[in-house]
Amino acid sequence: MPDLSRPVGAIDLGGTSVRAAVVDVNGGIAGFVAGATEASQGPDAVIDRIVGLLHDSLARASVRTSDLAAVGIGAPGPLDWATGVIHEAPNLPGWKEVPLAARIGDAVGLPAFLENDANAAALAERQYGVGRGALNMLYITVSTGVGGGLILDGELWHGAYGSAGEFGHMTVDFDGPLCDCGNRGCIEAIAAGPDIAAWVVDQIAAGRSSSLSGQTDPSGRDVVEAAQQGDALAASALERAGCAVGFGVINVAHLVNLDTVVIGGGIANAGDLLFDPLRATVREHLLESTAPNLRLEPWSLGEDVGLLGAAAAARSRLVSGS
Repeated sequence: MPDLSRPVGAIDLGGTSVRAAVVDVNGGIAGFVAGATEASQGPDAVIDRIVGLLHDSLARASVRTSDLAAVGIGAPGPLDWATGVIHEAPNLPGWKEVPLAARIGDAVGLPAFLENDANAAALAERQYGVGRGALNMLYITVSTGVGGGLILDGELWHGAYGSAGEFGHMTVDFDGPLCDCGNRGCIEAIAAGPDIAAWVVDQIAAGRSSSLSGQTDPSGRDVVEAAQQGDALAASALERAGCAVGFGVINVAHLVNLDTVVIGGGIANAGDLLFDPLRATVREHLLESTAPNLRLEPWSLGEDVGLLGAAAAARSRLVSGS
C-alpha cells in the first residue's frame, strides 16, 4: 500500500493555461505555478512545458520529487482514464492518442494518473469542498462548455466506456438551438458561455435593447457582468440557462437518486441570477419522492477545483491500485 500521507503533484491542463502545484493530504496547496499551454506547438512541446512547471512547483514548495506519492493530471477529453491516453481534445490541436500519463510519469519517475477535468472537479468538491460526505452527487461545470462528473455510492462513475457525466449533451428542448455536437436543444447549446452570449446577440439583432448592443462579440463573462449591473436582457439569458441546467438536474436526480448537486465554472459566478431560476425549476418539476432532500450548491473551491481534483484523482487511484 502506498504511503497516502505523502503529498501529490497536481496538474490542471487546459486549452489556454497549465497550472501545477503540490497538494497535501488535507487539500493544502503549495508551490502554485501557472503558464500558457501554447497548444498550437503540439503535444511534445506542451508535455515538456508541463514537466517544467511541475519541477518549478516542487522547487517553490521545497519538495523533492521523491517526496511525492504520485502525480495527478486533470485534462479535457475525450480521454481514457484507465490507460492515461488523451484520444483527441478539441482545444488541444494535434493531440491524438497521446499517452499523457505515461509520458509525465516517465519524465518524473513517479506513477501518474489522468482524469477528465469535470470528473476530477467532482472528486475535489466531494473530498475537500461543499460536497463532502455526499454519496450520490452530480458536479456540473458551466463555462465555455458544460460538463459533469458523477459520484454514485461514494465512487466516481466512469461508465462502460469512460465517458459518463456528459451532462452538457442532455437534450432539454427538442426544437432548441443547434449544438456543436450536431443535436438540437442540448444544455450546452443554451447554458455555455459562448451560447449565452450568442443568444443575447440574436435578441439584440431582433430589436431588444441591452447595454451589450455596442459589442460585436461579447463573451459569457460579459453577459454575467451586464446582468449583475441590471441589464434585463442579460439577466434573461442567465434565467434561460438556469432553467436548462435545472431540467438536466431533474432528469439525473430522477434516474439515480442524487443527494447533492454542485455547480461550478465561470457562469456559476453569476450567483442568484443563475441559481434562482435553476432552483425554481427544480422545485417545480422534481418528483420529490426521488430526491426529497436534494442539495443544490455553488462550487466552494473556485479555480482551485482543477488542481485539487487532479490530486484527489491520483489518491483515489493509488487506493484502488488501478
